[in-house]
Amino acid sequence: MTDYLHVLDGRMRIKITEVKGSSAAAEEVTRYLRSSHGIDAVNANPITGNVLILYNTEQISQKRILELLQDAGFLNQSARVPAHQGEGLVSMLAKAIMETALQSMVMALI
Repeated sequence: MTDYLHVLDGRMRIKITEVKGSSAAAEEVTRYLRSSHGIDAVNANPITGNVLILYNTEQISQKRILELLQDAGFLNQSARVPAHQGEGLVSMLAKAIMETALQSMVMALI
């Protein structure tokens, strides 16, 4: 089950309830995803339940990653990557620009 999904090309952060509070589940999802073609890196955090997945968009899609997680029982069948996460393209672009601007400002302060 998940209640949070954030995706950008090549990067997906998803909250997986089963991972929160379970080092074993975090290791299991990490091992499972790392064995998949196109997945470059996985970091599952048992404290937050967040799983960060870095992947090659030419080798695997966001949809396929969710299917893999569903097949392994980490997500229910209703989890999907909606087109632009239910946002319009303009809204999604504005959010990405804001995130980039904020990251630049933080880096300038450091």
